[in-house]
Amino acid sequence: MIAVFLVAFVVLLCCGIPIAMGLAGSAMIYLLFNPDIELTILPQTIFGGIASFPLLAIPLFMLAGNLMNKGGLTQDLVRFAKLMIGHVRGGLGHATIIACAIFAAISGAAVATAVAIGMIMIPAMKQEGFDDDLGAAITATASCMGPIIPPSIPFIIYGVIANVSIGALFLGGVIPGALLGIGLMVYMSYEARKRRYTVHPKASYREMLIGGWKALPALFMPVIIMGGILGGAFTPTEAAGVTCVYAAIVGAFVYRRLTVKSIPKVLLASGLESAMIMLLLGLSEPFAWIVAADQIPQMMIDAITGISTSPWVILFLINVVLIIIGIPIETAPALVIVAPILAPMAAQLGIDPIHLGVVVCFNLVLGLVTPPVGGVLFAVSGVSGLSLEKLSVAIWKPFWIALSVLLLITYIPQLSTFLPRLLLPGIR
Repeated sequence: MIAVFLVAFVVLLCCGIPIAMGLAGSAMIYLLFNPDIELTILPQTIFGGIASFPLLAIPLFMLAGNLMNKGGLTQDLVRFAKLMIGHVRGGLGHATIIACAIFAAISGAAVATAVAIGMIMIPAMKQEGFDDDLGAAITATASCMGPIIPPSIPFIIYGVIANVSIGALFLGGVIPGALLGIGLMVYMSYEARKRRYTVHPKASYREMLIGGWKALPALFMPVIIMGGILGGAFTPTEAAGVTCVYAAIVGAFVYRRLTVKSIPKVLLASGLESAMIMLLLGLSEPFAWIVAADQIPQMMIDAITGISTSPWVILFLINVVLIIIGIPIETAPALVIVAPILAPMAAQLGIDPIHLGVVVCFNLVLGLVTPPVGGVLFAVSGVSGLSLEKLSVAIWKPFWIALSVLLLITYIPQLSTFLPRLLLPGIR
């Protein structure tokens, strides 16, 4: 029966069926060939897959990001980043990385970060004499901090599927996200010196203070999110709701760029983005149920431990498999496929669940910038006007930096577990 299930899934994907339909379709074929299980399990598991309070954070964070962008918060963040570091050689590139990091701490999505920041910074870098390929590549890779720096939609999905604390995963992503940003800034400095980009005068302290004051409402948003979660004021889901209210109030009454007429468009865009993810999660639940019922994780454990029992070797093999999976499959569908398999396997092998969650999400996020099908690549290509072929060539240098960070967090678990253990009671 397992063979029928897996073959059906592969065949459906090869036929061009959307992944969500392929997951549900292979589960239905499995049930049709297995008369011992009622077909009613299909709608029951689909409904059960989305009837989860933590998953409500996904549409709310999507809405918060769109409210922030429409309300003008993004532009002031970018302007502040330029004032702070624009005088350094390659300053606009550094400002792009910082702006991506800050916006990531609100939206939690890589494509949203790439579009919101790229629409502003890529044309600005062109005007400053930056090469098209470098500006687009640095924006694409920096946007990958979106799903790593909290809040993170992939962390929410993984936490729900693998039954891991979402707050702990959020904290676990802080240091890896910062390492990615630092690595990209080092790369930007090297390229700026190599290509001899001009250096601009340093902004005055008065300009910095004014820019910081204007950006303060946007800068305060990540503090509300993580401060409220760590302080016990609200859960990650409730934090998403608070963020939406805050973004709407600031956009409408502080920046005065969010109008009543723009609300329907914001709600529609957020609804469409959220519906795609929720549909995927719901239709993936029968797939996950069958994976667990047929003890596929145990089979994977037996196969991997037949090669080695060392957690370090096993983590290396997991990374190799995830990189391959992440090339053709987007982050969310990849997570719903691998999380039900990897989470119980890691528990039996003694791998920290928070560490594994950060490694898995970071790895699969890299698929968003892996040629030729990365979602962020398509978004940045459209925003920058650079062909996908040229962007696919330019992305490799910063991609290797991101891959180096992945190896660091894979083999130094403390980079992912230090903050959760320090700040959250009961996490050991």
